[in-house]
Amino acid sequence: FINRTKGVNQKAQSVVPGLLYGVTNTFSLFFNIPVATKLQSSTTCSSGISDIFLQGEYAFYVHQTPCSVNQMTLVASLFFPTGSPHKQPPTGFGSCSFFLGATASHLSVDWHVFAQPVALLTTSHHGTKFGNQFLYQFGIGRNMSYKTDAFIFSAMLELDGAYSQRNKISGVIDPNSGGNVFSLAPSLWFSTQ
Repeated sequence: FINRTKGVNQKAQSVVPGLLYGVTNTFSLFFNIPVATKLQSSTTCSSGISDIFLQGEYAFYVHQTPCSVNQMTLVASLFFPTGSPHKQPPTGFGSCSFFLGATASHLSVDWHVFAQPVALLTTSHHGTKFGNQFLYQFGIGRNMSYKTDAFIFSAMLELDGAYSQRNKISGVIDPNSGGNVFSLAPSLWFSTQ
């Protein structure tokens, strides 16, 4: 997975090689080694390995019909402190972190609806604690046109957001941290065989 984001006075590029293993039809494990190829915040720049994580996902509800699938899952991840909290900007939290979330989705021939609330909970190390993050994602999509065994043309509207609490560095709250960011993303998708 390759990710690149750009904002006001901020840039982030990362490469995330991972291994996904389906243990059963309803449970999977996902192991990732993220590498920040370039992080930039104002005038500082850093790069390096980020916090490695192991994620499990369990589909506790799956209902299938010939024309639709409804599914709900629970997701949990453990982040290991392999990144550096001392680089500017940091490539890791400097302590173990936990990711807890849920997903719900409906996929039918014509419609796709999904929602994902999650929390990234950090721990403290030597008086430094990066703020917890609460993430949300909601999307709705529709197949606009399709022909079996030929093509699919779809449209989607997605809302993504993240609320971050303030960081505490050496026991002192950083007033320039935390906040709420969200985006509304319309997209079109065309696929053929």
